[in-house]
Amino acid sequence: MDRIQQAKQALDYVDRIATSGNCMGGTGNVLSLNFDTSAWLTYTDPAIRTANFLAKILATGNNTLKDLPEPMMYNFVRNNVHGNTLIFGSAIALESDVLSHSKRLTFCPYANKIGQGSVTSFDLALSYDYTANGTEWYEEVKARNFSSVEVVNDTVTMDPTVGTLVLRTPVANNTDGRWTFPYYDCGGGNIWMVTYSAPVLGLDSGDVPVFKGVATIDLELTNIDINQCDAEKNDEAGSLDVFRGTHNCQPTTKCVPLKNQGFTRGSYNCECHDGYYFPDTKATLRAYRGADIDDFFSSLSVSSAHHNRFRCLRCQRGCDTCVDATPCLYEYSLAVRLLVVIIVVLLIVGCLGLSVATFKYRKEKVMKTASPMFLQIMIYGAVLMCTSVFLMYPEPSGLLCTLFNWPFHLGFSLLYGSLIIKTWRISVIFKSRKKVNLPDKVLLQRLLPLPAVMAMYLTCWSIVGTPDVIMVTMADTKKFFSCPFNYWNYAVYGVEVLMLLFGVYLCFTVRKAPAHFNESKHITWSTYNGIILGIFIITLTNFLSTTSGPDVVYILLMCQLQVFVTIALCLIFVPKLWALYVGTALDEGGGAAMSTRVGPATTTWITIKQSVHTQVTHEDLLEFTLSSFNTSSQTWDSEKVIIKEKEGGGLGAAEGPQ
Repeated sequence: MDRIQQAKQALDYVDRIATSGNCMGGTGNVLSLNFDTSAWLTYTDPAIRTANFLAKILATGNNTLKDLPEPMMYNFVRNNVHGNTLIFGSAIALESDVLSHSKRLTFCPYANKIGQGSVTSFDLALSYDYTANGTEWYEEVKARNFSSVEVVNDTVTMDPTVGTLVLRTPVANNTDGRWTFPYYDCGGGNIWMVTYSAPVLGLDSGDVPVFKGVATIDLELTNIDINQCDAEKNDEAGSLDVFRGTHNCQPTTKCVPLKNQGFTRGSYNCECHDGYYFPDTKATLRAYRGADIDDFFSSLSVSSAHHNRFRCLRCQRGCDTCVDATPCLYEYSLAVRLLVVIIVVLLIVGCLGLSVATFKYRKEKVMKTASPMFLQIMIYGAVLMCTSVFLMYPEPSGLLCTLFNWPFHLGFSLLYGSLIIKTWRISVIFKSRKKVNLPDKVLLQRLLPLPAVMAMYLTCWSIVGTPDVIMVTMADTKKFFSCPFNYWNYAVYGVEVLMLLFGVYLCFTVRKAPAHFNESKHITWSTYNGIILGIFIITLTNFLSTTSGPDVVYILLMCQLQVFVTIALCLIFVPKLWALYVGTALDEGGGAAMSTRVGPATTTWITIKQSVHTQVTHEDLLEFTLSSFNTSSQTWDSEKVIIKEKEGGGLGAAEGPQ
């Protein structure tokens, strides 16, 4: 039988004794368990001192106590009991030969506490025979061999006329005594107690220590709590640790010991583990009483480990602790999320409409000069960014947080990469004084490394930095799951900001481009919008994500798309669509007017007309170029401008070759 089962049987026995009400004289009701008595060693001193004092009386009285009045022995035991300690009783039990002078066979003065600091004493031998074999505190000590106990020589000078006496006396110590198993003392204290018996020793004819009786102290276990809970790492060791682990708390509960319950079974409560709650939410005590659980399982022939009673209910998902089934997670608003999805779907439909329009009117001058291929790439990038919203519709998970980054950042690199690469071509052309050949295929080769590098970064991010969703607690204690914002996010956003800043620089370099190139003005506005409003909306999203709930975050995610996608596409495509609608060429040059005519070999010549009131210098003239744009080869040739002066020194017109 293992220790736990043995201890449980002992506790069942304790409970039966406590409830039976049938107490017969004696100490036969014993718990056969080994206890750690080291915590009680300090209480053994009165018994050791009393035993050694009686041994000295025996040494001077020819192994009898004829020189010690019986009232004195009652005084000894009463004195041992007095005081605010665990000592409940004390006894002196002697062998019959020690009592030969009184013609008694047994004599056992006993004292015990009766309350209010008072003590009562009586002869315990009148209640039962302590010399019987079942009396552990006496017979077990008597059976021991004390031949190795130290014998000392004491010198006593009481009267100088008599001289000095040398007395040989055996001296016992606490290792010579014996602790009993806990027992229920019927006829003595009528309580559960444990007794320490110190041997009273005399010397036989061979000068060898022999047993003559015991001096005892009884420790009351009634006020010592039985701790049936599992031993914790930082718990102090106790004498009754033998009962540790004998609780019957179920897997969803934890054992919590109760204080000041005394030597009784079931002195614990089974409280719910974190993440579980007590089924009766209106109960004053939201825990199962250990006494009730022990009574239940002791009355059945079932193991407590295979029973479904006395268990707590699991809290709602996301609750660390709870008292009932109230949800802890924020409940998504279906209306809000559907509205966001509908808006994004409409945005995607609009993007697809732009794609169709771009393809249909790809040969129109307003579309052709803007490079339809790159317009389509911008649209596809915008659609990619829009799809990221769908990934955040359900509750975030590590996989969804990872997948979200792919369409959003790849789409961003395609959309704004196309804008920047087109601006770069215009910048190169207007800075160069020689022939520059930058067709769309060449630009595409320069654009592809950008999404390729972004894809490599996202791959590393997905492999190395796969995020674990975090639990965010709002001010009203509601919780929701959110994707973490870590150094991977900071790095990619930092690169995208640098890319937009480079775009701003390129836009600045082409700010004086003629009318056909003033698409760069719209690209500039799109870039400014991305870097200013984009940083603001992303910062706002991360700031409110911990306080406003997932629905607000979802709305802000949609707002990010409006900033990066809707506004950018409107700035680029609305002027082109308007020009197609009204059927006229774009005139976006401010004070400059544009005229075109088609010559041989499908070459378009651009003429710049400047206000007659504008004064120009020689240096000013060098800034103007007459550029031929071949719509088939996308090739630009820069030539000198032919200037015709009019009266007043003004610049009249600059005309290309006829």
